Amino acid sequence: MKFTIIGAGNGGQSMAAHLTSIEQDVILYDVQTDLIAAINERGGIKAEGVVEGFFASVEATTDLEKAMKDTDVIMVTTTGPAHKHVAKAIVPFLQDEQTIMILPGYWGALEFRNVFKEAGCEKNVYVAETESLIYTCRSIEPGYVRIRKIKEGLEFATLPAVDGEKVKSQLMDVYPQLKLTDSVLTTTLNNTNPVFHVPITLFNAGRIEAEGDFYFYPDGATPSIVQIMEKLEEEKRQIAEKLQIDLATCQDLLARFYQVEEKSLYEALQKNPAYQTGKAPTTLNYRYIYEDIPYGLYPLVKLGEQLGVEMKTAKLLIETAELLVDKDLHKDGLELSDLGLADMSGDEMKQYLIEGVKQGV
Repeated sequence: MKFTIIGAGNGGQSMAAHLTSIEQDVILYDVQTDLIAAINERGGIKAEGVVEGFFASVEATTDLEKAMKDTDVIMVTTTGPAHKHVAKAIVPFLQDEQTIMILPGYWGALEFRNVFKEAGCEKNVYVAETESLIYTCRSIEPGYVRIRKIKEGLEFATLPAVDGEKVKSQLMDVYPQLKLTDSVLTTTLNNTNPVFHVPITLFNAGRIEAEGDFYFYPDGATPSIVQIMEKLEEEKRQIAEKLQIDLATCQDLLARFYQVEEKSLYEALQKNPAYQTGKAPTTLNYRYIYEDIPYGLYPLVKLGEQLGVEMKTAKLLIETAELLVDKDLHKDGLELSDLGLADMSGDEMKQYLIEGVKQGV
């Protein structure tokens, strides 16, 4: 099977190495010419950790048409802010029966479907997303990655949900850990990144800007900060109840991904082996703010407001971040109109998630 990976960051390079190691045909695409040139100069991708080896057959390119030609599965591993650009860019090259998988979702399936609709795209493609990136990984330098973990029991969903079994059957031999869930709002709401990243980053801002490294989870996730995470999680749970979504807790997700069984979220974060060596960022100019707020917490607040849920904790975190970075993060935030959900009731959303058809359309 041929895979096109869009985004040559931590996840994209790790995915390219892993898929090549299990004898899949892979082409890696990114708009960053220097990054792609460096990977090609190395002659492939070196991986260490749970995937070991040098994979010279990985082809890296900045030519999107070439990357998309006759591919079976398009894996989008970019950050959330790039999703709309990617969706618009691939429209001219889409072919019937291709699958697009966004890892992690960050509302991506909804955004891609909305872009395709606005572009008048009539290709019969399948759009899916996962609740998290499947790899716990870090790019050491271009063409060199460390993969600490390939997650187990990772849920995915399709939009519409009725396409789910088709995508599952296509990918089950390559990613047997993928488990089908009910809707892409389940996968998006199960994304722990905004819940974990934002509180730890904001309430360790002084430490991040000071000299010296520290470990993001073992050192940064203190009991009081974890308490904020739990309040944010409760707001997500209330949204899920409005939509009759069976949302996993953060503790459940850590147990499923990493087999970490502890009595509290704090203990699970502290004792997760995959989190022990991950260092904190050294600047606030980082995706934990510039992705996890405009493409994580902000649309969560808008969804909550539309469904009548008070989003006190999420709003306070957004306002705190804006004070720290002195920037209006609302300006670049993902709106419900970008997702095709504007002015929908909870029941209308549920129908759209299942059937991909809006009432009255």
